[in-house]
Amino acid sequence: MRFLRRLAFPLLLAFASGHALAANPVEAVTEGGSVAQRMVTLSLKQEVADNDSRVLAADRQLKAAAQATGETEMAVAAACTRAARFIFDATRSPATPLDVLDGLLAQRVRAPMSDAIGRYVEARRNAAGKTHAEAVAALKR
Repeated sequence: MRFLRRLAFPLLLAFASGHALAANPVEAVTEGGSVAQRMVTLSLKQEVADNDSRVLAADRQLKAAAQATGETEMAVAAACTRAARFIFDATRSPATPLDVLDGLLAQRVRAPMSDAIGRYVEARRNAAGKTHAEAVAALKR
């Protein structure tokens, strides 16, 4: 029995870490194209051109968020992707990385990125319809 416990734990750990690497938000926003392009692609669930107006707008938002938080654009994109996944898991309402980025910028408060994203996630979870618009309105009050 001890042998099985010794064998099972490393196998379980290896299995879990393999899935964690595949679902890594940093990989999701950096695999091919610019960070903004990949973020838009993840949000729309379709490929978009690098010169698409939505990509250019996302790039401007990423730069503003990076400047406001003191983080890199890649770190902001990865955090927004993680938060969008968490919102969906917690509320079963659709959330995109662009929603989280917009919520981050809507606060207009210079705060650590984790605090600002945490406030958006809480606003989203507490909103009656669990929508992005309700969460942003709550943050602006």
